[in-house]
Amino acid sequence: MNKPNDDNLLPPFYKKLKAFALRKNALWSTPGHASGNGLKACPAGKDFYEFFGKHLFQADLSSSVEELGSLLEHEGAPAEAEKRAAEIFGADTTFFVLNGTSTANKVVFFATVTPGDLVLVGRNCHKSIMHAIIMNEAIPLYLTPKPCSYGLIGPVDAMQFTKESIRAKIAASRLATNKKAAKVQLAVLTNSTYDGIIYPAAEIKKKLTDLTHFLLFDEAWYAYAAFHPFYEGRYAMCVRQHRANAAYPAVFATQSTHKLLLAFSQCSMLHFRQGSGPNKLDTQSLVEANLMHASTSPFYPLFASLDVNAQIMKDSGYELLNKALDTAIRFRRAVRRAHSRYTKRGEWWFQPWQPEKKHLEKDPQDWELKPGETWSGMNIEPEDHLILDPLKITLLTPGVNPDASMTDFGIPACIVKKYLQARGVIPEKTGFYNLLFLFAPGVSTERAAELLRILHDFKWEYADNAPLAKWFPEIVAANPTRYANKGLADLCKEMHAFLKARNIMRKTAAMYTSLPEQAVPPHKAFYGLSDGKTEYVPLAKASGRVSVFMVLPYPPGVPVIMPGERFPQQDAPILEFLRANEAFDNAFPGFETEFHGVKKVWENGRVFYHVSVLNKTKKGGAV
Repeated sequence: MNKPNDDNLLPPFYKKLKAFALRKNALWSTPGHASGNGLKACPAGKDFYEFFGKHLFQADLSSSVEELGSLLEHEGAPAEAEKRAAEIFGADTTFFVLNGTSTANKVVFFATVTPGDLVLVGRNCHKSIMHAIIMNEAIPLYLTPKPCSYGLIGPVDAMQFTKESIRAKIAASRLATNKKAAKVQLAVLTNSTYDGIIYPAAEIKKKLTDLTHFLLFDEAWYAYAAFHPFYEGRYAMCVRQHRANAAYPAVFATQSTHKLLLAFSQCSMLHFRQGSGPNKLDTQSLVEANLMHASTSPFYPLFASLDVNAQIMKDSGYELLNKALDTAIRFRRAVRRAHSRYTKRGEWWFQPWQPEKKHLEKDPQDWELKPGETWSGMNIEPEDHLILDPLKITLLTPGVNPDASMTDFGIPACIVKKYLQARGVIPEKTGFYNLLFLFAPGVSTERAAELLRILHDFKWEYADNAPLAKWFPEIVAANPTRYANKGLADLCKEMHAFLKARNIMRKTAAMYTSLPEQAVPPHKAFYGLSDGKTEYVPLAKASGRVSVFMVLPYPPGVPVIMPGERFPQQDAPILEFLRANEAFDNAFPGFETEFHGVKKVWENGRVFYHVSVLNKTKKGGAV
């Protein structure tokens, strides 16, 4: 019996790339390493070649190889690969994007938005959306997320997707010149949120049909939704709605295929479906916009990994997602059982952030965020229709109540994170009192069990007040006086008391109840930077000044101020929150808060936060 040829099971671009690479052609073109041969002349190059393997270098080719088609013009095998991916993911058109969803988002903007256009943007958007707004000189109208008592990234409530709400945002904007605009040009929503809250995408598309020309769902963390019925109706390319010929605007989805699916890092997909109305987007505009951002020297193995990922999802997508859901739900049950046992004994344990229903299954109704329930720490309205993704597991550490008040006992999550890192475990995100773990396809039950065991180990180490030097030797060595003779429990008690005294969780939630004043368009704030019309000032001098950068704290990962917005008064929650974090960094070196848009300046052994603002004119106004 003849053995089947495995190459017949391979997707089109990868199959051709593999065949070409294995032929060992004489290449008189770029790249200069010449299939890796040039690396062998010195020890470092030889080690590099052997570590990654010869096939990777044989597949790193010049775009001049005609038989492999054109990645940038979407011709030949690349076009066939993208067409198959569109069918698999439910799109009319799919592009493979090789510099991540940050670039995919910019391609969408450049294909749809012109200077002065109004764009409706979730305040909890990725920074690449703001970069695109700056580059396209668009005028943002912000959708504000719900505040969350636990410091997590809340979703946008459903009432903001109404005609009345959007009209009110346009009327209130100091920057919108076309107050009578019938539609915003582009609406952007992050689905799912970083913490796993999923919108009813089909409903939102219907609501926004007459309110926006184009709709972009940034699904960077949600590329798998099309492959399991659990997510039906809740992702951008939802097939059911398109088959029903329901009304909807032209819809984009940008997905980081590398994040929770199986492609190499930097690999993303851009999906598009035409709207139901008479105005159709010329997809050539997508081709041209992509050319503005894509490298003319693409790395072919990246493109091939997207091709292979699509094939895997076609062949085994449901099975992969079903197994991942099973693993995540089992882990959640194990954490909840342990929490129940420990609390009955009057002891602490981690609490999974999830609905309080006793038996959670693979039924979307089990994961709904319902009005009146306190577990989410958010005010949920009946029309929101939100669910929590089981694959994104947030564990709450003790210290915070559902109303954002703080308990006498607490364990700051940054200490748990440092312990986990010392044990070789890297959480995706850490807040003041929460840790996020992603249960992607490929996370085994054994790996989940190991995480649970290490969490138990932390509890025992805390009970023993294990010396900090045992688990954080580098931090202790860098700060011997500060942490001498201290243990895990000592540090937790001291840090929690610090955060409680500053009421940090209520400050975090309060930052998002009202937005700062929009003083100038975001692109003008950036032009001030390039024109040398900006300066860094300490927090004490920031009030009333116009921010040049997006200021983004982790936690919770939502901007507190956007470019072009004016810093509020010193007693406003935004500056109080920034000052509290500045004080925290000085009190607990080695556990500093991560910030984007803040420059940390050392003076006399202390760190001070500085922010970039526009210079003042002679009359005292902002440039």
